[in-house]
Amino acid sequence: MVNLENIRIVLVGALYGGNVGSVCRAMANMGLSDLALVAPRPLNLDEARWMACHATEVLDNRTEFETLPAAVADCNLVLGTSVRKGLYRQHARTPREWTPRILEGTANGRVAVVFGREDSGLSNDELAVCNLVIRIPSTEEYSSLNVAQAVMICCYEIYAASEQYQPPREKSPEASTDLKERMFALWRETLLAIGFMKPEKADHMMLGLRRVFGRGAWTTDDVRILMGVMRQAAWAASAAGHKETPAEAPNLFEDVPAGEPARREDAVAK
Repeated sequence: MVNLENIRIVLVGALYGGNVGSVCRAMANMGLSDLALVAPRPLNLDEARWMACHATEVLDNRTEFETLPAAVADCNLVLGTSVRKGLYRQHARTPREWTPRILEGTANGRVAVVFGREDSGLSNDELAVCNLVIRIPSTEEYSSLNVAQAVMICCYEIYAASEQYQPPREKSPEASTDLKERMFALWRETLLAIGFMKPEKADHMMLGLRRVFGRGAWTTDDVRILMGVMRQAAWAASAAGHKETPAEAPNLFEDVPAGEPARREDAVAK
C-alpha cells in the first residue's frame, strides 16, 4: 500500500533559506512532510519561513545530518537527482519512470529522494550512495533547474501517481442520444424560422453543426442550455414579427409558457 509518509526529501548542502522554504511548500502541496537537510550552510530561516508560506510545519519538523549516509541510513531505497551525464549515470530515468519504484518502496519502508547543492549538485561520492539516478528532462542549452523546482517536479509525479487526488466529477450525467437528437431538431427548426439557413441547405448546415458539437462530451445540462438558447431565439424572432416558434420543437421547459422567453437559469438542472 502506498504510504507518502515514508518518502523523505533530502537536501544536501543547501545554500539559501528561500530555496529550503520553497521546498517545504512544494512538499506540503504534494502530501509529503519528511524533510532532511545534510550539512546545510547557515540559512536565513526568516526567509525560509516566508517562502514556505503555510508549510512552516515541514520546516519546523526538519531533521539535520552531517553526512548523506547518515540521512538515508534508515531508507530501503535511495534515489539521487543529477543533470550531469557520465558512465555511472547511464541508468538515469525521469521522475515519471522511477515513480512506480518509489511508490512500491513506500509499502515496505522509507524511500529517500536526494537533491544536491544549488551551485554544484551532488558529488560522485554522494551519488554513489544512491541506488537509482533521476534526471529531469530539460533542454541541452540550459539544463540546470532550481532545486525547489526540481523538488516540485519529483513530488508532483509521486503524488499524481499515488492516485490520492480525485478530480471533481461532473454532476450532470452525459446527455442521451435521444436528448441530443431532440436538440438538433430544435436547432434545425429555429434556424430555419429565423432565416439563418434555407431549407435546401439545411441538411448540409446541420451536418456542419453536428461536427462542431461532436468534438466534446455533452452533459444533460449542456444540451438543455443549448435548447434554451434556441427557444429564446425562436421567441425573439416571433416577437419581432418573424415566423412562430416551431410547433415541432420539444419544450423541455414546462414551467415556461409557449411564446414566453426561456431564461438561461431555467436551462440548467437544479
